[in-house]
Amino acid sequence: MKKVLVIEDEQQLRENIVELFEAHGYQVFAAENGLTGYEEAQKVLPDLIVSDVIMPEEDGFKLLERIRKNPATDLTPVMLLTAKNMLESKIEGLQLGADDYLVKPFSAEELLVRASNLIHKHEKLLRRSLIQLPEEEIVPKKEKLVREIIQYIEDNLSNYNLSVDMIAKHMNISKSTIQRKLKSTVDKNLNQLIREYRLEKARKMIEKEAGSLSDIAQATGFNSLSYFSYSYKKFYGVAPSQAKA
Repeated sequence: MKKVLVIEDEQQLRENIVELFEAHGYQVFAAENGLTGYEEAQKVLPDLIVSDVIMPEEDGFKLLERIRKNPATDLTPVMLLTAKNMLESKIEGLQLGADDYLVKPFSAEELLVRASNLIHKHEKLLRRSLIQLPEEEIVPKKEKLVREIIQYIEDNLSNYNLSVDMIAKHMNISKSTIQRKLKSTVDKNLNQLIREYRLEKARKMIEKEAGSLSDIAQATGFNSLSYFSYSYKKFYGVAPSQAKA
């Protein structure tokens, strides 16, 4: 279930937005200003932040600036809401790192579509960064640990016994540290990262016709063709036998 954080000082509007997202299957958290919103963002690490701009205590621009400076939330998609239909206001938000901008009043349908697009775009970017080994613009230099973890997965891709314990031992760090770093950088736990990296590699191999499905399953660390097919279809929505370009 995707997590959305709604930050809005107007109580009725905040409650309406929360109810809208909940009715469409999201787990929703709420805050009434930028100060409490920032604290909530660090606690729940949402998949999307929807924030008003004009708020007491701390406005949406200041909130956005702090979110982008924190490694735990610097990649989190942020949509700003405002009653100000002003070009300068939009530019300021975009310069601070806003991903989208919605002017009040807005329709529920537009809010949902834009929110869904932001979340899916972010997921696509993360998947692409995993398969290509993260570049500096995707994962900052300070996240060298994450790149090393991905490289270890790549080096041991065919080992279906690859586990969190193995990686933690190889990296000489605790499992909790690994999980925390991955959560703050790619918003996944290590088991998710291993599974999705295997599936992305498998998809590339299928597209290049680099062997039979059994060979590809074995090369990417799946210990049975049936489990590989099940995992692939669950992740991509199509069976591997139908996935050739």
